[in-house]
Amino acid sequence: MYRSWKMWRLYCWLLLAGLFVSALVMFALAALHHEVFKPAFMAADIRIQQAVHNHSSPDLTRLMFALTEIGSPRLLAPVIPLMALLLWWRGFRDEALLWMSATGGASLLTLGLKAHFHRLRPDLPWALTEEHSFSFPSGHSVFAVVVYSVLVYLTLRQRQRTFWRVLVTLGAMSLVFGIGYSRIYLGVHYPSDVLAGYLVGGFWVGSVIFADWYLRPSFLRKGRTWISRASLRGAQRKAKLAVS
Repeated sequence: MYRSWKMWRLYCWLLLAGLFVSALVMFALAALHHEVFKPAFMAADIRIQQAVHNHSSPDLTRLMFALTEIGSPRLLAPVIPLMALLLWWRGFRDEALLWMSATGGASLLTLGLKAHFHRLRPDLPWALTEEHSFSFPSGHSVFAVVVYSVLVYLTLRQRQRTFWRVLVTLGAMSLVFGIGYSRIYLGVHYPSDVLAGYLVGGFWVGSVIFADWYLRPSFLRKGRTWISRASLRGAQRKAKLAVS
């Protein structure tokens, strides 16, 4: 996909822009929350936490622990590089680059935002587990959105049948929701932490997927050649300038 230095440079610039926009959106939302909506947001957090706790049960608790483990750094830390190595070994080098770009950026955003906001974990007498890192945004939620969005994107590029597209998308959405819900259920995150994780993860993975889509070759039937969308747009702009 990225066969020239120009394409590599454009890909990196697109990713940097995505990182900047994702962080900027989160800072803006956090400032708005702090200055204007803090009492209302805190009251909503407490109401949602209590409502989730009221529906707890032993079977649901076991499911929530399983879901939170799926999205945990303990599991993802070895899985992410192994997935990248597997893709590279099978010849999917562009996909391996996409995977590492998405998950690497998610790590930077999560660590940076947590270190900046220093929000403490909820202090709940019924919390079912303990976490010692900062709370905002939820790292589980960020990685759930990023990891499963990339997997869906890569799968949809290979699968053409509508049935598989719908099945994969619904399965990924269920896992993303379940992982975020598990963090509230277990009492280790405020609902606003999970929502923030979804937002920052969504903005970031959207940037990565757009960069890949924009630079990915598309077939031009007239010339029987492959050309990236970025190159095509550049050629069209030059043609318009030449005509004018």
